[in-house]
Amino acid sequence: MNKNLITAVIKVAILALLSWALYEQLVVSDRLSDVYLKLKGSLNTRGWWLLVFCVVLMFFNWGTEALKWKLLIQPLLPIRFFRAFKAVWTGVTLGLFTPNRIGEYGGRLLYIPMRFRLSGVVSSLIGSYAQILATLLVGIIGLLSFTSEHLDIGTPVFTAIVFIGLLLLVLLVLGYYNLGVFITAMGHKRVFRKIMPYISVLDKYHNRDFTRIWMLSVLRFLIFSAQYLIFLRLFGVEIQLMEGMTAIGVIFLAQTILPSFTVAELFTRGNISLYFLGFYTDNSGAVLAASTSLWLLNLIIPATLGYLFILRKNFFKNKRST
Repeated sequence: MNKNLITAVIKVAILALLSWALYEQLVVSDRLSDVYLKLKGSLNTRGWWLLVFCVVLMFFNWGTEALKWKLLIQPLLPIRFFRAFKAVWTGVTLGLFTPNRIGEYGGRLLYIPMRFRLSGVVSSLIGSYAQILATLLVGIIGLLSFTSEHLDIGTPVFTAIVFIGLLLLVLLVLGYYNLGVFITAMGHKRVFRKIMPYISVLDKYHNRDFTRIWMLSVLRFLIFSAQYLIFLRLFGVEIQLMEGMTAIGVIFLAQTILPSFTVAELFTRGNISLYFLGFYTDNSGAVLAASTSLWLLNLIIPATLGYLFILRKNFFKNKRST
């Protein structure tokens, strides 16, 4: 079959799936109209600058992720920042309609040569690992603060939560910085020998690389949290900075732990946000509007714009770097 025809079919199929996902969330959902009305009223009273600032932060958010991807791929081949940015947004598009956003990996791999793609999956997993660590770091701190302030569970139970949370974090951090140990162990097993050439990319990273990726992940978390706080303020939720960071940390921790299908994520995120932010405000409408706006700004808009990169993509041609 002609490669151009195959490429056209793939692009149409992606467009159909993307359209379906957008229809499910933007048309079927009744929350979008509520968000629009609340946003319109808030902009009239609080001005446009908060919304504009959130949009600017959206580009910083995905720009930081693109820089992470660029650094992760650097041991395999050099790529320019804009190519990394296109790869990330293409991944967002494909991730919108796949379980747990696994399409994000495939979208990014389209921008590196075929011979590097399996190793690229391993590099992508390092980035995901680092982002989970960043969420756990802030989330566990937030959970301890939230539990001590709002849940009457007794000292023994609280102590157990502290111990388990810190132990989990320490073990995951140790694992993150000692991935090479797992490579060595896997190399002795015959079943893993065929994939060792692809996994061995981990040997090319040093502790300073792992630290840099982790710090960028923490920065992404802080940017995302700042957007959340701004949207809450925009919709009229008055919450102190530390209270907001505590609630947001626990919310993101819960969202990380719970598996989700992206087209249903809006409702999952909204319910989680309602529960934890409900301890600080009774303005449930504003909480849902802020959660929905955050989701629209950081996922729906990039996913839609990311399809423009897919339209220009030749799936059967790879460049070493552009």
